[in-house]
Amino acid sequence: MMIMKFLGLLALFILIGITSCSSDSELTQEEEAQALKETLSEIQATAISEPCTDSTEVSFTAIGSKACGGPTGYIAYSLNIDVDQFLAQVSDYSEKQREFNMKWGVNSDCSVETPPGEVTCENGVAKFVL
Repeated sequence: MMIMKFLGLLALFILIGITSCSSDSELTQEEEAQALKETLSEIQATAISEPCTDSTEVSFTAIGSKACGGPTGYIAYSLNIDVDQFLAQVSDYSEKQREFNMKWGVNSDCSVETPPGEVTCENGVAKFVL
């Protein structure tokens, strides 16, 4: 009788432990999409944190991940920022978007984004030239 109570309590504790580790930490698709948008906004803010005054001090990189593969676009950034940290943030964002697309079965137009030919400065803002 005592063993049965013990086994019952043990089973209850195991069940509570399993259910407490379940999907409470899971985000909805909308919440994950919002988190991606916020990260992209942070990246964009960093990219324009230094004014573009000399096109030799500006570069660009691919960003994002289309469901079919390839980047969603390109982003210009000043070489006067912490470039390694910036590129790591862009890479992390792109990987998270790739994972989001796979997890939620996102579709895309599968068009190939053409990298810009160069970056110029116009009124303190980097502009792409194809």
